[in-house]
Amino acid sequence: MYDNILIPADFAHDQQTIESLQKAKKLLGSGKIILLHVLDEIPAYALIEMPDNIEVEHIATAKNDLQAIADKAGVEVEVEVRKGGSYANIIESAEDNKAGLIIINSHRPDYKDYLLGSTAAKVVRHAQCPVLVER
Repeated sequence: MYDNILIPADFAHDQQTIESLQKAKKLLGSGKIILLHVLDEIPAYALIEMPDNIEVEHIATAKNDLQAIADKAGVEVEVEVRKGGSYANIIESAEDNKAGLIIINSHRPDYKDYLLGSTAAKVVRHAQCPVLVER
């Protein structure tokens, strides 16, 4: 059993996230499940053309979408949204939340993933806790 399980979600594969949440529920000890989404930073030049509250709206929408996925899975979670690079924020969230396990979905790699490495591969290399990679 694990205390505090972190599950990063990207909204492109909701069914996989639901399955990961259900697995986490079975593996959870006395802690909590954290469902995380990392928003890409909006470049400063693009922010000039956007409404002032666009980032606040994106965060609120992401939180609502994460909660909807958790509700669909029937799993109680703590929702977290961060901004910036995906793998660095996943590692940081795991450390901040004292995660005992990260469950991350791996997707079919593109050509660029062979050159730069996938997010899941980077998390596996740098995480300070066990990582379960779901396919």
